[in-house]
Amino acid sequence: MDLIPLSLRLVLYVGGVLVVGSVALRLTLPVVAASRFDGVLTRQLWIGAGALLVAALGLTLQFLLVIAGGDLALALSPDFLAIGAQTPVGQANALRVVAVLALGATLVLGLRQAAVVPAAALLLSFALEGHSLSYGSRLLTSGLLLLHLVIVSWWLAVLMPLLGAETEQRDKLGHAFGCQAIVAVPVLLVAGGLLLVQFTGWTIDLSLDYHRRMILKLFAVGGILALAAANKLYFTGKPGFVWALRAETAVALTILALTALLTSTGPDM
Repeated sequence: MDLIPLSLRLVLYVGGVLVVGSVALRLTLPVVAASRFDGVLTRQLWIGAGALLVAALGLTLQFLLVIAGGDLALALSPDFLAIGAQTPVGQANALRVVAVLALGATLVLGLRQAAVVPAAALLLSFALEGHSLSYGSRLLTSGLLLLHLVIVSWWLAVLMPLLGAETEQRDKLGHAFGCQAIVAVPVLLVAGGLLLVQFTGWTIDLSLDYHRRMILKLFAVGGILALAAANKLYFTGKPGFVWALRAETAVALTILALTALLTSTGPDM
């Protein structure tokens, strides 16, 4: 297995989560400006933007090298760049670069509300490429995928800001987030379940590597759901909340890595 596209995919997903999730959190939580929670959100946006830029450029170059037979000069020639621009991979990554530049402008100018636009463009880029979009109705699959991505990003992006927040704010925002998650998580599970049905055709075949990887991801999702439930029902407001958030963060990274593995290898590899 080629580790380069896998690593780039992981960087792409981490960047997407940090950007889309951080913007979503500012829209849904009572974040106090200039607080430590707010500061971590800002850092996440910059880190996510950098990660997305690296991933988009790297994935584009890797794709061009593949179609150019490994010839770097040929891959970067005007003809091949034009070919790449006509493909879903090239278009998705071009949109990501534009979205990152626009996001950087909103951060420099302090236009927080305007960050919704590049975050939405970034989210849309994931509906332009990927083997998952070849299953079922393109419109239905794209809609489920975007809904799934925005909720996952919102959920995973809250972990580091909560860890970095003052104790009082951590407990307050953790409680507010938990109340919203009661509604968001069932929607996430329904969307994820419908996507799984589309990908597998209601049949799990453990002889297929792709299906086995899906099962591993489902176990990881079950783990993070259990941790999230424990946080909501028991740990919030208690000393163990920090350690529970750290454990949830570790499982979140595992889920992103498994997702990168699934999308890098495809259903037949």
